[in-house]
Amino acid sequence: MSDRITTLRTANEAQAYFSEQFRKMFPITHCAMYRVSERDDTFYRTYDFAAPKANVQPKAGDKITLSKAISDDKDTFVILHHQEPWFVVPRQQVKQKGEVLLLIRNAEKVVAIIHGIAPEPIPENGFQNDTARVFSNFFIQVEGGLQLRTQINEHQIELSGHIANNNDTLFQLNERLIQYNEELQQFAYSASHDLQEPLRNIASYINLFIKQYGSTINEEGLEYLQFASDGAQRMQQLIRDLLTYNKLDQQQEPMALFEGNQMLQEALYNLRMSVEESNALILYPELPVLYGNPSQIILLFQNLIDNAIKFRKNDEPLIFIEMEEKPEHWEFKVVDNGMGIAAQYQQKIFGVFYRMHGPDQIRGSGLGLSICKKIVERHHGTIKVDSKPGKGTTFIFSIGKNQ
Repeated sequence: MSDRITTLRTANEAQAYFSEQFRKMFPITHCAMYRVSERDDTFYRTYDFAAPKANVQPKAGDKITLSKAISDDKDTFVILHHQEPWFVVPRQQVKQKGEVLLLIRNAEKVVAIIHGIAPEPIPENGFQNDTARVFSNFFIQVEGGLQLRTQINEHQIELSGHIANNNDTLFQLNERLIQYNEELQQFAYSASHDLQEPLRNIASYINLFIKQYGSTINEEGLEYLQFASDGAQRMQQLIRDLLTYNKLDQQQEPMALFEGNQMLQEALYNLRMSVEESNALILYPELPVLYGNPSQIILLFQNLIDNAIKFRKNDEPLIFIEMEEKPEHWEFKVVDNGMGIAAQYQQKIFGVFYRMHGPDQIRGSGLGLSICKKIVERHHGTIKVDSKPGKGTTFIFSIGKNQ
């Protein structure tokens, strides 16, 4: 029984199994299971089994009522009867001579009855109470296990329903988020384009005004106009950087293999004026063939080298580019001898529009390192900074090798 009950899955299976075991203990032709109702003294038939050649059809009633003497007898698990009154089947309807009841108790209360009818009288000592207790305990344990399993299944079904509903909600929210992001990107792109033209006009007309009427304006007035012209130019640069940042998520240019040396030469060519004005010295090794978006990698190196030039000390900028091959990626370092960055700012500098210095001190939009971070992440890498004030800065980033 211990081996078999572990395979039972439903109450019907359990009833059938225990009825079958009960029939093996007694020479009975019919076996039925009764369950307690809400009234403690009434039991309703829930399962019937008749032997193939049995001529008995005990369908006289769907329920039975035990006497108080029987239900309160805590020690008697099996009751044998050879004469009136019959508990289930009226004697005149059948020609059977034996009847047996097994009372299933839980916390000393009868919760179920297994009833059998035999063609011959059953001797009083044919079944031991200790065996009945084991049988009853097995039944109660299986019942408890099946109820627990049913509750777990119900909870799993309920939880599955909640998960399905949550998945539907998350799917809808994700769809809305995608739509909002697309609308936001379109708005940023359109707004940036629309803003550039009036800013170009403002800067152009200020320059024309200074050229035409500069000789008639005092020094203070010229200074004010120059401030306005510089502000328009900074705004143009900010819009260009904002467009670049926005395009990183929209660019459809495929990843490809490209020459690392050629990429770095293009980045340095774009910075040639800054390099010449600052007299910067940039040292770098032979670079391998890389995999990624070439224009974005050019922009990545360009921004990091430009930062090293902008945030220099009084000394001429000295910049080293180092490279190391790892199993899954290439690791690069851009090392400079500049101002350095205090520890409390080293995580903030990659934020959008974050600036450590005012625009009047050092030019820039506050988007350069944000663009670098997004480019590196698009290439399955990471970027971090190692720096001390007055001791220079090292930007460490990786680019994945996967194709």
